[in-house]
Amino acid sequence: MDRSVGEIAKLVGGTVIGDAGIRITGVNGIKQASSGDLSFIGSPQYLPFLETTGASALLVTDDVTSVERTLIRVDRPYLSFLQVLQQCATEEGIPHPVGIHATAVIGQNVTLGRDVALDAHVRIADGCTLGDGVVVYANSYVGNSCNIGEETVIYPNVTLREGVSVGARCIIHAGAVLGSDGFGFAPMGGKLFKVPQVGTVVLGDDVEIGTNSAVDRATFGRTVIGNGTKIDNLVQIAHNVEIGEHTVISGMTGIAGSTTIGAGVTIAAQVGVVDHVEIGDGATIAGRSGVATSVKPGQVVSGFPATDHKLDMRILASLRRLPDMAPRVRRLERRIQELEEQLHGKAKNDS
Repeated sequence: MDRSVGEIAKLVGGTVIGDAGIRITGVNGIKQASSGDLSFIGSPQYLPFLETTGASALLVTDDVTSVERTLIRVDRPYLSFLQVLQQCATEEGIPHPVGIHATAVIGQNVTLGRDVALDAHVRIADGCTLGDGVVVYANSYVGNSCNIGEETVIYPNVTLREGVSVGARCIIHAGAVLGSDGFGFAPMGGKLFKVPQVGTVVLGDDVEIGTNSAVDRATFGRTVIGNGTKIDNLVQIAHNVEIGEHTVISGMTGIAGSTTIGAGVTIAAQVGVVDHVEIGDGATIAGRSGVATSVKPGQVVSGFPATDHKLDMRILASLRRLPDMAPRVRRLERRIQELEEQLHGKAKNDS
């Protein structure tokens, strides 16, 4: 990246306060930024760094001023910063593999679109279809009859089991597994009988699956992840789960089987969701919550078991007061005992 402050302001629709000719060669957080970097102030808590940061220019809101820094005033500094990051990524690019490596193994009746790239030791099994611009990194496995949409990128050591369908422009990070068997067993004669998992997994367009996450195939039917949904690292999506569009699921979360999650849902880290519940559109699940019952659309829940977030905060506040309440209760008990003894003595005297 090498652009003037004025060029960046034009890109993000901002107004320059200071020297528009300063050259910007990188982007960084406000604490780590140095000369040549662009940074941003997205929250008042970072205003103290305005005078100490090493950044050459800052994206700020209209109410921020500085006599020493060159500023680009915008409505939403964080989003403008993301625009610049996206431009950097586009300009610098990622050196994806190109072409078909000599060690890649391609099965029978495979259809490859234009400019497909298969890295070393990739295995594409029989009957697969890969769209234009698909990139599959080294040591990845694509099972029989899988379909991969155009411009999808599959990073190293990914496994797509048979019959999995992945939409366009998806990103599957290293070590992810799509289409492994759902966890289905039935007790029979004192043993566990494996229930055949004959369904599949379907990802919409623009889905991202994080490193070492797993999406299990349906027992029958489909496990579905909707368009634009983003799933973090180390997430478990069980059989027959259905997730709507543009939902975000953070790391180390586990979603049990046959759960339905709506569109625009936010699930924070280390959440557990039991099977067969429904989480409505736009709901928010706070980190480390245990969801044991359905969540209404737009509801914010937290805690274990998950309940309305405001109620959970009141419960937590009460729990924190318990150490101070214990001696108070003991004092009150003693006082009650004294009063009872006084009343008992008065009653005896009166008699």
